[in-house]
Amino acid sequence: MPIVSSAGKEGLKKAVIPLEGVHCASCVARIEEGLGVMPGVRRVSVHLPSRTAFLTYDPELTDIADIREEIEGLGYKSLAVTESGGGAGDAAAGFAREQYFFFKKFLVSAALSGFLLSGGVFDLSPYTMMLVSAFVWAWCGSHFHSGLLRSLRLRSADMNTLVSLSTSVTFFYGAFLTVFHTAGAGLHRVQWHETAMLITFVNLGRWLEARSRSLAADAVSRLFKIAPKFARRVGAGKEELVPVEEIMPGDVIALRPGDQAPVDGTILRGFSAMDESLLTGEVRPQEKGPGSSVYAGTINTTGALEFSATGVGEDMVLMKILNAVGESRAAKSSAQRLADRISAWFVPFILLTASASSGVWLYYSGAGAALGVFAAVLAVACPCAMGLAVPMALSAGFGRAAGMGILINNGPVLERVSKLDVVIFDKTGTITEGRLKVSVLRPWGIGEDEFLSLLLSAECRSEHPFAEAVRVFASGRGIEHESPSAIEAAPGKGITARLKDKELKAGSQKWLEEEGVVLPEEVRSELARLDGSALLLAGAGRFLGYAGLSDSMRPEAASLMAELRAMGIKPVIASGDRRTAVEAAASALGIAEFYAEVFPEEKRSIVLRHKALGEKVAVVGDGFNDAAALAEADIGIALRSGTDIAVNASDITLLGNGIGGVARAVKLSRAIRSVIVENLVWAFGYNAALIPVAAGALYPVFGLLLPPHYAGAAMALSSLSVVANSLRLTRMKI
Repeated sequence: MPIVSSAGKEGLKKAVIPLEGVHCASCVARIEEGLGVMPGVRRVSVHLPSRTAFLTYDPELTDIADIREEIEGLGYKSLAVTESGGGAGDAAAGFAREQYFFFKKFLVSAALSGFLLSGGVFDLSPYTMMLVSAFVWAWCGSHFHSGLLRSLRLRSADMNTLVSLSTSVTFFYGAFLTVFHTAGAGLHRVQWHETAMLITFVNLGRWLEARSRSLAADAVSRLFKIAPKFARRVGAGKEELVPVEEIMPGDVIALRPGDQAPVDGTILRGFSAMDESLLTGEVRPQEKGPGSSVYAGTINTTGALEFSATGVGEDMVLMKILNAVGESRAAKSSAQRLADRISAWFVPFILLTASASSGVWLYYSGAGAALGVFAAVLAVACPCAMGLAVPMALSAGFGRAAGMGILINNGPVLERVSKLDVVIFDKTGTITEGRLKVSVLRPWGIGEDEFLSLLLSAECRSEHPFAEAVRVFASGRGIEHESPSAIEAAPGKGITARLKDKELKAGSQKWLEEEGVVLPEEVRSELARLDGSALLLAGAGRFLGYAGLSDSMRPEAASLMAELRAMGIKPVIASGDRRTAVEAAASALGIAEFYAEVFPEEKRSIVLRHKALGEKVAVVGDGFNDAAALAEADIGIALRSGTDIAVNASDITLLGNGIGGVARAVKLSRAIRSVIVENLVWAFGYNAALIPVAAGALYPVFGLLLPPHYAGAAMALSSLSVVANSLRLTRMKI
């Protein structure tokens, strides 16, 4: 059964469809155009390297059966439909079948080409040679001819059109000379190996290209392949081994040392260290205990654990990564759109060029030379290289990023990364560890225990790091608290909690003063000298005291800032913390520009201020109060530990536990962008140089004509060069 999912608002759904028969940018354009005009299809994007279509559609206006029927009508085959990377297995199987198909055709055509080359030595019958050549043309090149027929039916042209026409004209011209040899006397000696070798070289190129594409796709699909298929479910005092598909939220799962987590969950019992390198790229195992999160695909290295399943199926982090990577790879950048527009006109241009060139050669040199030039021009042209230039680099680069623990949620962001000028960091939980502890307790007019109880009452439902620090501290002292009847959060400022007989406000000094709370001068002086952050408490408009909180800097923060400056990027801090704490952090990291005690809307204003100066801005954050700035920035970078809204507002998510990935993300994005430019330069330069050569431009001076089978080999080389250059990203040192 096809699996689809809700795509958000308006009841839209998503579908991911691996395809067979897609070979070039013209195929991509044909499918996108055909599906795009269907009623209910809101968005469609086809990723050429993985031969996958990503759709968003309205199920009330169309369904999967209609979509698949349209794909079949366009001449392509749709594999099992899924909502995410779950179709990786189908895509991989498609690549395997495709590799075998082209390799088989290549071996047969290569063997028969050798036979045809030996025909002159052994003086074989021309009819025997023609029959062997006919088999090569008809069977080894059948996929090209069926592609030509499909193109004629749809009134379009693609790569198959060029290969089929070039091989057909050489074969049928040879057949004409052989059957009507008197008519062809003195005109041209039939070179049967031309047709066979042209098909051989193109099939070789297709096989190598399919093999290379499979390697690039494997960087992402391996995430799905290695996820466990069974789980140890605990129930009624015993364990049972069940398929992962049967696990439901709330089920208790047992993990033994060496086991992989089958789904996401929260640890109930036990302590261990989990190897999360599959998701984060970090080699060092992470210590886990009750309350810690575990993620599907990660490995339990030491102790025994039991955890409650929280994320299953498409809700698992692993599947969300596959979703995001797949959709990002399929997103069209401006470079890709340019390449697509050129590719759309390329095949008609080549047909016109080949016809014009052969017309000139027919006038001056006769039919034999004219048909040779016509076939050579068609064979040497390679729209595949242009179509692959961008998506192949994105496929290899995004797969490498996923392996490094960097999730690029937005493909077109690469164009902005290359010109990045400023990176604005949040402080707490971003450049600091985020594990705050209460270092100072300063009640005002009430006892410590009473102050701590009231502060805990105000913060008991908050997920802010300040609140967690208060809860841990109060728990250690055995403090009880009253549950508030209502709470109201002011993001980036504080929280208002209503108890039975009073209203409490806990937050920053700036916010409480805005709310009319008067602070004693003695307290003002203490806060000004406090080394760290402060959480103030007021009740019924009266100041009740404050808790001082301290945090430690992330160990990689200093080296990251130095690395950014070395790349010509200016680091900036914008935090809601007190000025003294922010200034101390900026001084320790050598950051000259910083902003303290800023509210969320002020962070966004800081981003706008830098953008107004013509600078490309990235924001790194982890909380709700960073979401507006993340969304406004040219590039939003969120930490995995951050809130869902921060992650959803970002372009890049760091799956590791530190911020060192910021520099790696920038370097990798620049590397992907550089490879895209190299691919486009090569693809356009190749065609600009070799099409005139195939047309005979060098013949008047050097006496050089490009035989069709050499042209076919050159065409295969062009696509392979683009693929090989893109695969450098999987090995490049970042």
